Amino acid sequence: MTLLAVTIDWTQTIFMVIGGLGLFLYGIYLTGESLKLLAGNKLKKLIEKTTNTPLKGIFMGVLVTVLLQTSSGTTALTISLVRAGLMTLPQAAGIILGANIGTTVTSFLIGLNISAYALPMIGVGSMMAYFLSYKKWKRFGGALLGFGLIFFGLSTMSGALKVFTELAGFEQLFVRVESTPVLGVLMGTALTFLVQSSTATIGILQDLYQTDTIPLIGAIAIVLGSNIGTTITAFITAIGGSTAAKRTAVIHIVFNVFGSLLFLLLIVPYAWFINILQERFLGGEPVAMTLSLAHIFFNVFNTFVMFFFINQLVAFSKRIVPGEDMDNLTNVDSLQERLIKDSPPLALESAKKIILSMGDLVKHMYDLSVQYSFEENKKTLEKGRTLEELIDTLDQKTHDYLVKISQDDLDYNLAHLQASYVDAIRDLERIADHCQNLFDFFEHRHESKQVLSDSGKSELKALYAVAHDAIVITLEAFTEQNRQKAEQVLSLEDKIDAMVRRNRKEYIKRLSQNGSASNDTLFVDILSNVERIGDHCENIVLNILYDQYYHGA
Repeated sequence: MTLLAVTIDWTQTIFMVIGGLGLFLYGIYLTGESLKLLAGNKLKKLIEKTTNTPLKGIFMGVLVTVLLQTSSGTTALTISLVRAGLMTLPQAAGIILGANIGTTVTSFLIGLNISAYALPMIGVGSMMAYFLSYKKWKRFGGALLGFGLIFFGLSTMSGALKVFTELAGFEQLFVRVESTPVLGVLMGTALTFLVQSSTATIGILQDLYQTDTIPLIGAIAIVLGSNIGTTITAFITAIGGSTAAKRTAVIHIVFNVFGSLLFLLLIVPYAWFINILQERFLGGEPVAMTLSLAHIFFNVFNTFVMFFFINQLVAFSKRIVPGEDMDNLTNVDSLQERLIKDSPPLALESAKKIILSMGDLVKHMYDLSVQYSFEENKKTLEKGRTLEELIDTLDQKTHDYLVKISQDDLDYNLAHLQASYVDAIRDLERIADHCQNLFDFFEHRHESKQVLSDSGKSELKALYAVAHDAIVITLEAFTEQNRQKAEQVLSLEDKIDAMVRRNRKEYIKRLSQNGSASNDTLFVDILSNVERIGDHCENIVLNILYDQYYHGA
């Protein structure tokens, strides 16, 4: 690379690139958020209900990515549903495959030269968002404004980057890309990682291609690289995340990397195929739509091939990311509708098994919250939050199932059992909520670098131990419907109350002696939550005692 062909105002160029990228990324964010608000909570429920097969998951992945304008957003939403037990990993894999097709829609719109109408979209969208009072129209205006910003930002950025075509060695660089497609793949990967958007990379590329700056093979190679670049973002996002997040990221990475490498091997015949489409349907001249078609055919073909290997993808992700399989923990398949009519006692027994699983998760979550109280560990915090979502899912599914059982004609004993099960899942879910509060309290303390005083730590460890015994014996009493163990829980609950009262007095004494209790911030709130855990244990066993007393046992 030698001299500049013309003088370039580097300050203006850099400002235009940064500003254009900012407008583009904010436009994607605004469009996604506005459309998500338009869809409301129905979007999440729709995904849950319509992804019971991988094929349906693919179609839903396309739809959601078009709405959110980001495959990363679709992946994040999918991960949250997997974590909550509302979706299995094979279903999630289907959505991930579909999300890759969904990302081609924006490049297709760019190929239609909608950027010429970017400013009118910004103007109309702004007026709708700021002056209309009807929420749906305001949100629609926000989406329109976002679309306008996407295309205007892309146009600004592409216009600024065109100055690089005036560098003496620029054309030679792209000639090298044509002869060495691997170089183009690396360029596309790096640029996509840099701007955090494959859509931005392809949009810039489309503008360069239609000015005949870059040859077709080189442009396709960069498109392939942009697909690999998106996986780097997913990989970084998954670091330190849950097992489900990491496995989903692995599926995303394998899909894109495998497809890109396959097409890289076939890039010459593929470029020939795209060139035929350009000559027959697009007038023969280089246009932005040519690369849109290259992007679309790549993702559709890759999805079609990988669809037949979804189970292998899932198995591979589990091998790469070993760990506890949350699918098994939230398996509610035993809650079969036909049992309600055929055999209510068996239906109640099925519900009891799920409640016992829920109880084990609650106990595990409590132990994690205790561990996190004295030792900051991001993985422990993440596990706790994942368990809380799983428990909420079991609560919802089991509660709905028990309500359906109650609509059948039950004798007194079965009706009492059904009511006690409803109470039990409510109390278990509340215990999980209090554990979540403990996580939140100690996350704040850890972030603020606050350390418990020696007295506070000693008091809390003793209280935690009694509450742990209360939870364990409560679950045993519920499993066995054991009256003696239920009585033990009542004694432990009284002990917890007494310890909490005493610890509060000690806290006040430390406050008066030290003039400040900064080291024990939120200590009273922590005590209150442990006390509430004891109360909910008591609630669960009271139904056991009431049943025994009522029948004179």
